[in-house]
Amino acid sequence: MIRLRLMPAPLIRAIAFVCLLSLTLAACGFKLRGAFELPQGLQKIYLVGSSNSALMTDLREMLAYSAQVVNNREEAEAILSIDDESSETRTLSVDSRGKVRESEIEYSVTYSLVTNDGLNVIDKRTLVLVRDYINDENNIIGRTNESSVIARDLKRDTAQQILRQIQAVNLENLEQ
Repeated sequence: MIRLRLMPAPLIRAIAFVCLLSLTLAACGFKLRGAFELPQGLQKIYLVGSSNSALMTDLREMLAYSAQVVNNREEAEAILSIDDESSETRTLSVDSRGKVRESEIEYSVTYSLVTNDGLNVIDKRTLVLVRDYINDENNIIGRTNESSVIARDLKRDTAQQILRQIQAVNLENLEQ
C-alpha cells in the first residue's frame, strides 16, 4: 500500500514566500553585482596593457559578465588601453621610536577607450585611489598581509570604476 505524505502547511508557505520574493526581485530589475550593462557598440572589447597585471585580470573577469573580450584587435568594437599603472607606499606617521605607525598606498592608472574606427570615447584619464592603514608593530605577519590585501582591493576597485565610466558613455552624443 502506498502512503502519500502531505507537506506541512508552514513548509508550503515558506516555499511560496521564497518564490514570491525571487519573482519580486527579478521584476524590480535586480542584478548580481558583477554585471555591467555596456552600451551598444562597446560589446566586443580588446584590452591593451601588461598581460600579467592583476588589473588586466580583473578587467577580463568583470567584462566577461557583460561583454566579449576579444583576442584580435580587428574583431573588437572598442579598444581599452591601460597605458600606465603605478603603486606607491608612503609613511603617514611614526611613533616615538621612529617606527612606522600609519602608511598609505596610492594606486594610479592611466587609461583610454577608443572605438575600432578611431573615435575617442574616453580620452586619456588618470584614476587615483588611496587607502591608508595602521601598522601594528605586534603583528608583523598581519601587517604585511594587510598591505597586500589593500593593494589587491585597490586594483579591483579601479577595474570597477573603469567599467562604470565605460557604462556611462553615450556613443550617440559622441558621434555627432
